[in-house]
Amino acid sequence: MSNSTGRPIPKLAGVCGWPIHHSLSPLLHSWWLKQLALPGAYVPFAVEPKTAVEAFRSLKQTSIVGVNVTLPLKTAAFQSADIATEDAQKLGVANCLYKSSGQLVAHNTDLEGFAAPLIAKIGVGRLQNGSALVIGAGGASRAVLGAFLSLGVPEICLVNRTDSKAEDLVDQVDVPSLYTLPWARREEAMSRADLIINASAAGMSGKPDLDVSVENCRDDALIYDLIYTPRVTPLMEAAQARGLDTLGGLEMLIAQARPSFKLFYGLLPPTDIDPTDMLFAALKSGKR
Repeated sequence: MSNSTGRPIPKLAGVCGWPIHHSLSPLLHSWWLKQLALPGAYVPFAVEPKTAVEAFRSLKQTSIVGVNVTLPLKTAAFQSADIATEDAQKLGVANCLYKSSGQLVAHNTDLEGFAAPLIAKIGVGRLQNGSALVIGAGGASRAVLGAFLSLGVPEICLVNRTDSKAEDLVDQVDVPSLYTLPWARREEAMSRADLIINASAAGMSGKPDLDVSVENCRDDALIYDLIYTPRVTPLMEAAQARGLDTLGGLEMLIAQARPSFKLFYGLLPPTDIDPTDMLFAALKSGKR
């Protein structure tokens, strides 16, 4: 779309959360806009959970083309939409809302965002012949489980500090490959797994550390922490000190942001434009 001067009309998008000041998404999307010389902006929006559904529905009355959604608003985003894509329906939560033909569409790029860096790191074959442990039972955990089930991971154990939440999620998913162990047996679960995913908020800046030990992990285990603030979490530090391979949440942030950027601005950021160093520098300096 262009205006009377023939120039493209700048598109406005953003990210919603409560709080939202910690998000790297504005920095990432703004960097891509600059690198691709696209007119537009991407800004943070603080949205209170109690009014989130109403706020999201009001997007149709604005010029905002779409928003990403982070904690704790992903369920409200899903509930506010007129229609939902298959990936959003699979998870029952949305991390992306965009407008199409006058309707508000709920989408979820977390499945793709989680899986892409993992497949690049170890390949599909290892996933389909190994066991995984997922720590956490919230929205991020749902994305991880959805990806693992799609990829055919044969054994998935779920643990959560509150056992009942893990049990409820396993009951909802209801597949033979997924089971739960009590939090009290988390070290046993750690020792069994080829792949360990932290899908909880534990270890995030300002939150308590994740109460697990990597000492009894398999020597070839991979630790994937979905947190990206800090860049190297206490769990990753412990794993690296133990000689284990690690993957961080910054890779997932970038991977899940790419399809959102295309929905908002019409172009997929090329993979040869790598924002990792820029984001890492921002994390180190504390600037957003």
